[in-house]
Amino acid sequence: MSVELLELLWEMTLASSAAIVLVLILRQPLRKLFGARVAYVIWCLVPLIMIAVLVPAREMVVTVAASQAVTSGLTVVTGALVLPMQENHLWSDFFLLLWVCGIAACAFWFARQQKKYIDSLGILKQRGVDVFSAESNLQGPSVIGVLRPRIVLPSDFDERYNPEEKSLVLTHEYVHVARGDTRINLLVAILRCLFWFNPLLHWADGKFRFDQELSTDAKVLSQFPFKRKSYADAMLKTQMASIGLPVACHWQAHHPLKERILMLKKSSPGKLFHVFGLGAVTVLSLGVAFTAWSTQPANIIVAQAQASTLYEIKIDALIDRTHQKPITLREAPGKIFAVVQGEGKQTWSYELVLTPIDDQFSIIKGKIKYGEALISEPQFKIPNGKNSVISVNTKDHASSLSLNLVASLLRDGKPVPVPAYNGDNGVANGAYMTQTGDGSQKIYTRADMENPMPVASPDKIKKPAKMIPTDEYVALRKAAMVKGQSGIQGAVIIDASGELANATFHAALPEKDLKQLSRLISNQKYMAAIGLDGNAVASKLDVEVYLDGSKP
Repeated sequence: MSVELLELLWEMTLASSAAIVLVLILRQPLRKLFGARVAYVIWCLVPLIMIAVLVPAREMVVTVAASQAVTSGLTVVTGALVLPMQENHLWSDFFLLLWVCGIAACAFWFARQQKKYIDSLGILKQRGVDVFSAESNLQGPSVIGVLRPRIVLPSDFDERYNPEEKSLVLTHEYVHVARGDTRINLLVAILRCLFWFNPLLHWADGKFRFDQELSTDAKVLSQFPFKRKSYADAMLKTQMASIGLPVACHWQAHHPLKERILMLKKSSPGKLFHVFGLGAVTVLSLGVAFTAWSTQPANIIVAQAQASTLYEIKIDALIDRTHQKPITLREAPGKIFAVVQGEGKQTWSYELVLTPIDDQFSIIKGKIKYGEALISEPQFKIPNGKNSVISVNTKDHASSLSLNLVASLLRDGKPVPVPAYNGDNGVANGAYMTQTGDGSQKIYTRADMENPMPVASPDKIKKPAKMIPTDEYVALRKAAMVKGQSGIQGAVIIDASGELANATFHAALPEKDLKQLSRLISNQKYMAAIGLDGNAVASKLDVEVYLDGSKP
């Protein structure tokens, strides 16, 4: 889960950064051509790009002729975005924790700024509908509040401005309220918290706020085109806030006042030009967002042409516990479909064939390879429409593949209803195939997975089960003895074939030691117990495991 979330975060960071760069390039030309209000609207491109990345990718149906499918089968090669932390889940968990801590720190900083600004206003005294006068004259005018925006004026508002200037200032603030700019600024603050690690986003916030103010200036002057001088005088008299306010609209010191006043000298574009500019920006924003969405890797669906009955197989694969991109395949019953997943030396490939038993069950069989080495040839019964699992390891346990499969029958392109199951926990509710490195294959039902394996009591055992330690186990035991350290006590269940079925340890260990313990106990070889009748039986075996971090 952490890997997938970090992948999505990475994709959204790249997409939003590209959108910000595009906006920064276009904002000034758009301002010159169509005015400040159009230049402000272009910023909507950034959230649109982010939404486009979140929208599920399109499905691509690959259709092949029936004759081609019979002779060569179908092959789909897939790959996933590779991040450095995919190699180790500890790294992905660490980066996820770091990201969450960064969000909390950024949110705390913004909240602190907000509180500091609000406190600087002092007691607010209402002087009109949603208009308040601050106790202090150091800050303002500004608009604060998200659910119910309020205009806050400095205490010396009436003395500082003449009547015409007061009207213009209030109009400026009412434009912010009517346009919902405080809510927009809240969204920007949330994005800055989520992507706190992206300096481009924080730098762009100042440019965005400046365009917001220029757009407001342009709106006011469109209503009072002959009061440019009075509006400029009001700007010069305004006390610029030295404290940044994340969720509000206020006259900030970092807004270049000279550039704002120079903008007042320029004539506003005509209404027709303004409408044309808004249309052009809308088309551009939607077009770029659609392009970003369409460039995502498609979900591949492979289907045989002119086939009345097909299987749809949804595959969610994990290679070394790392999720790969899910794929969906469609193929006629009895025909081979093949998939290659992974990268470099960790490339797994598998060929599977599904044959229906009835509308409820199918037989799945095939071959699974790691590189060129044949690892497994699974063949077992699975339920249609229910999740089944194939889990295999290489002989040296260097790599593992887990396939979560859901196979459904389609007739004439429509899902075939699955008859009601009998309600037990048998194959009807899922089938699980596991294969260890030595080629031993096990088929489990849900009942097998949920119920503990019955084991023979000590009085029914002629020869107890035995663990055959690996070289690594022996080396760790010797090192522990030299240091005077004891091992970790536990018990394992060895089935009648000599395979490890379950393990129980009651030691309180950190996660890294638990993972080492799990790997060590899985890598050992075991001999099954022999019952009184001379046949192998499942039994319990007490074990002692030594770790690098074992304590006396």
